[in-house]
Amino acid sequence: MNKSQSVESKATQSVCAQCGSRLSPSDDADEICINCLLRSAVADDDADLGKTPRRSDQLTPGDNGAPVEFGDYVLLEEIGQGSQGVVYRARQKSLNRIVALKVIALGPEPHVKRFRREAEAAARLNHPCIVPIYEVGERDGACYFSMGLVEGGQLDAILEREPMPIRPAVELIVKLARTVHYAHEHGILHRDIKPGNILLDAKGEPHLTDFGLARLVETESSVTHTLDVLGTPSYMAPEQAVGNNAAVGSATDVYGLGAVLYQLLTGQPPFAGGTTYETIR
Repeated sequence: MNKSQSVESKATQSVCAQCGSRLSPSDDADEICINCLLRSAVADDDADLGKTPRRSDQLTPGDNGAPVEFGDYVLLEEIGQGSQGVVYRARQKSLNRIVALKVIALGPEPHVKRFRREAEAAARLNHPCIVPIYEVGERDGACYFSMGLVEGGQLDAILEREPMPIRPAVELIVKLARTVHYAHEHGILHRDIKPGNILLDAKGEPHLTDFGLARLVETESSVTHTLDVLGTPSYMAPEQAVGNNAAVGSATDVYGLGAVLYQLLTGQPPFAGGTTYETIR
């Protein structure tokens, strides 16, 4: 290969195959930038999903066993997806600790504000049953924050096997109710309490996570006004279902706790439909 061919090959490898933007050194192995990879990971689960490589396929170690680096973090595996982002088990290099890292692609400014609000709201809370936030930042066209990693499982995965006995279910809800009350005392609503946002550690203790819909009670949020309905349909309070965000308050989270208790005892959410519209109706 002559010198000109070598230069041309190098240039080709340093450009994202999807959007044409220049790749950072950590992206070269994937040939797709972090922004495009994350967008594909949080794409809607529709017919087009099969045409785009999943983010987890791109970020897990390849044939050469090389992990994917993202700034100060080494991404080890995908462990979940939220309303806006992907969560990875990661190692923070500077402190040599294992964390959960949530990453979303940079989108419209209101979405970025919502992401930062999520992290800032959760970082204000210091409670044994709330997953702590360590760091918030932006890198390679994506927002991210690192948080404590709960080595257990999501409550919804546990409930897929069988309903929970009455006493353990009530004890669990009591702990969560005290946790939510603590957040309310600090002016923060969760707004999306559901089994998927409740993690159980190795001892069976609950930890509330994903304040993706959290809102500071004492301030107005321009972000909230741009999102008609915030929450998960099967666990939404009536005011959320109709998009009446002005009426959302502490009672909204209490409703969510009741919906979770219902599923703990019956094995199914209080409302379910074939589509989001049917569920809300």
